[in-house]
Amino acid sequence: MQDFEKFSSSLYLRGLTSDSDAAAVDQNQKTFIIFGVPRGGTTMVARVAEQLGVSMGSGLPSNYEDDEFNYDKMSDAVKEDPKLMARGLLRAINRRNAKRDVWGWKYPRAHLYLPLIIKQLRNPQLICVLRDPVASSLRPLSRKRVQKEGKAQLPTRVIKQHLNWQLKNIEQIHKFNRPTFLCSYEKAVLDPTAFVADMASFIDLRSDEQSLRAAVDQIQPGGYMQA
Repeated sequence: MQDFEKFSSSLYLRGLTSDSDAAAVDQNQKTFIIFGVPRGGTTMVARVAEQLGVSMGSGLPSNYEDDEFNYDKMSDAVKEDPKLMARGLLRAINRRNAKRDVWGWKYPRAHLYLPLIIKQLRNPQLICVLRDPVASSLRPLSRKRVQKEGKAQLPTRVIKQHLNWQLKNIEQIHKFNRPTFLCSYEKAVLDPTAFVADMASFIDLRSDEQSLRAAVDQIQPGGYMQA
């Protein structure tokens, strides 16, 4: 991959494009996809992106997951038919493109369908959130549940699943070769101001003091913020 710039809490992966590819891209039009793993900090990052000028949708729930891009909301028939899934996603994408030059969505397991649509996205910009797999995978598991099910190995299986999702994300980023912002949830929480500055530079829409302060205010670990 091309050289990348290292920041306090993140990496930029620029992507390799030819001169002809670069000429074909309207840099005023961008589609941001925020993904990672469940309970991995993607909601926090989506809220930051919104304050930095990315329209993430309207009427979103507290987890900021748009129903039209939520795999869990898809019917079994759609999940079993990649072509049908791609058509539905592209219809939603075309509607958003018609309304806005810059927009995005957040779904932690977007790796489930991104290969179906990445080439049809308008100037896709990937934002991948990485988090300690113990924190992201074990938070929903109570000790009582583990003991009740009598499966001492259950926590390790969940951690392995989250690690596999993170590996899939990295593999897809490498394959897609699109501009990417890789960030650490833990480092973002430790230094919100530096994280927001890095992300604002990547998004390249708003960097005024008011927007930056509002974005920093979104970094409050411990649960979903209420709008």
